[in-house]
Amino acid sequence: MNLDDAKEITVLFQSVMELLHEKIFTRPRQECTSQPLLKKNQLKILMILSRHDHITLTEIGKSLNIEKGSLTTLVDGLVENNLVIRSNDLNDRRKSIIFLSPSGKEMADKVLKFYSYKIDELLRDVDSGEYEQFRNSLQFVVQFLNKV
Repeated sequence: MNLDDAKEITVLFQSVMELLHEKIFTRPRQECTSQPLLKKNQLKILMILSRHDHITLTEIGKSLNIEKGSLTTLVDGLVENNLVIRSNDLNDRRKSIIFLSPSGKEMADKVLKFYSYKIDELLRDVDSGEYEQFRNSLQFVVQFLNKV
């Protein structure tokens, strides 16, 4: 790969992220939550936690590219709203383990359902062949990025 190829991939990634946010990942705060309004990054934390039994603050920070101080504030808000539980790692007391509370699981399910509805709406009229190609391409991207 050369620098021009790397630049093209960078631009493509940025374009994909912009389109995902514009077309799918709008803030579902008013539409699907009865909780006080959550910040968009708090919703992202809930979605990350929904795919893991538990995760450290450091891992969440890497996933969202958020500094530790800002992340701590976001998680504190989720703890106060009884959406996540923070506990110390039994092997390393310096680490905090974060996981969803029952209310957090319910909220994450509502948010996932909202996003799923948005995707269904967006792709409803797409040809089934194109849909399969799109889904397979996304699966490939995830597998590829996990490998590198």
